[in-house]
Amino acid sequence: RSKHEEIELVSLEEFYSEAPTEISRPDITLTEPHQQTLARLDWELEQRKRLAERYKECQTIKEKILKEIEVKKEYLSSLQPRLNSIMQ
Repeated sequence: RSKHEEIELVSLEEFYSEAPTEISRPDITLTEPHQQTLARLDWELEQRKRLAERYKECQTIKEKILKEIEVKKEYLSSLQPRLNSIMQ
């Protein structure tokens, strides 16, 4: 058994409809199962790279939002003493 057999790849229909022709190469992969598997693995790798990049972007956005929340919490916690001094 090969390691790639443990990876659940997208269905053939989805592969041929979503993968660009430079990866899917239907003229070759429809008749050669080995080339088809290689192309599907290439597509899987491409998708994983895109998802990893998107994940990094989301992590950056999340960190930025968490910093903004922390700044707002500090502001709100300092607001109560100021309001008390104004009331006095």
